[in-house]
Amino acid sequence: MYNADKRYVCARPSRRTVTLSGFRGVDPEQKRAALPSDYADFAVGFDFKDGCLVSGPGARYLKGVKPDLTETETPNVPKPAENCRLGIYRTDDKEENYNKIMLMYTNGAAALPTGDFSAWQQYNYFLMSNFNEGINVLDPDGKPVFVLVSTGGEAMCIYTGSTFDVIGSATATVTTICKHSERVFAVMSDDECTVLYSDAFDVYNWDVSLDAGGYITFDRDLGRIRKLVSFADYLYVFCDYGIYRVSTRGDQLSFSVKRLYTACSRIYPETIAEAGDRIIFCAGDGVYSFDGYDVTRISTRLNKYFHVGADGMCAAYCKHKYYLAFRLCEDGWTAGDNNSLAILDLDTGELCISRGFYIFDMETLATGAQNTVIATAKNVEKLMELSPELGSYLGQSLEKEWRVGGVDMGDAGAVKVICSAEVNTQTPFTLTFTNERGKTRSVSFAAGRSTRRIGICGKTFSVAITTQEEDVLIRPISLTVDFYEGGEHAV
Repeated sequence: MYNADKRYVCARPSRRTVTLSGFRGVDPEQKRAALPSDYADFAVGFDFKDGCLVSGPGARYLKGVKPDLTETETPNVPKPAENCRLGIYRTDDKEENYNKIMLMYTNGAAALPTGDFSAWQQYNYFLMSNFNEGINVLDPDGKPVFVLVSTGGEAMCIYTGSTFDVIGSATATVTTICKHSERVFAVMSDDECTVLYSDAFDVYNWDVSLDAGGYITFDRDLGRIRKLVSFADYLYVFCDYGIYRVSTRGDQLSFSVKRLYTACSRIYPETIAEAGDRIIFCAGDGVYSFDGYDVTRISTRLNKYFHVGADGMCAAYCKHKYYLAFRLCEDGWTAGDNNSLAILDLDTGELCISRGFYIFDMETLATGAQNTVIATAKNVEKLMELSPELGSYLGQSLEKEWRVGGVDMGDAGAVKVICSAEVNTQTPFTLTFTNERGKTRSVSFAAGRSTRRIGICGKTFSVAITTQEEDVLIRPISLTVDFYEGGEHAV
């Protein structure tokens, strides 16, 4: 009967039709033994839309959108073999569409004007070992410039749009930098509990004086200072385990500091992203929202994928979605490059993840013609554009798997025989059942409406849906199941 395991000999089955899942999302902490199991224990490559499985996050080569809304191919990056940082330089040049994409790498940087996206403007500067971060400021004459900091010991320099100007020289590294109000604030690697700041309206002047620059020293209760963020009229100082708020109104004697938040888990500074009227960041125990006053945990669905040593992540925000590149490891954490992209919908709280591609850095490109997330990766010849429902990486389909475990269909004591599955799908896929004794039954479905015999029995099951297709639409699956209440009898 159904070619089932003969270990079970039962009588008087009760036949029922149950829905496998309403495909609402992924949540490893939400366990549900009964069907439908709307939230998967694990899902990669899929997104969830209107109760169906659809294609998940992916990446393609960036196409620039000009001010006249025509699309154009973008040129190859100057240093494809390197890990390159990204920045957006806000210019005052209409011909450049008021923006340049900045690419920062060893011994130099390159700029791509978003007016025509025609060619990278390369600037080699061998005094700087490796640019790591950049911010937009105004020089003393009110002209927009881009301040770059290095991972070496050369302090920082200013890109004016055509030249580099060095600011100072130091044996320490600038670990984080931020422009707030009329000053620039920075933290150095030799004292990560002190914030230095420049003179008002003069990024070139860092002399310590009541009439120029200065510094603020913080206690070490919250750990090292990891990130400076200008937001909602205040400077926020993100430490390993908390947040300070700094008011910089008036002269230096009027500056004030307030501790706002103490975290239970380490804050990952690379994941901090401004998202409209709030800041989103990840800590070891979840994803958090910060409105300048209060901190709220908004998701714990990524917790099992994080690790306290997981540095190197990066994040961005675009169109109500929070993008996060990180390293996903199923069977214990191991060090290495980012290999996954998660997108959290901040309106609905739903999460989708794709695995199988590397992102080194990402940035939001927001012009009058285009609003998207761009990214870099080592050994990729062009800038990439990240998309929530693409399902592929540079033309190659990504692995897609949806999985739930511990399914007893709401009756833990009964033996169940899964007789058949009825599907209505636009995408070929494979449906796999594994019972509590490790026996597996896999059935493949073609596109269209069909019913296939399954024929596996057991008390609990894990269920997986897999496909290699790029474009996905899988609707809810109906299962015909015989329940045997008589129990289990060994033959």
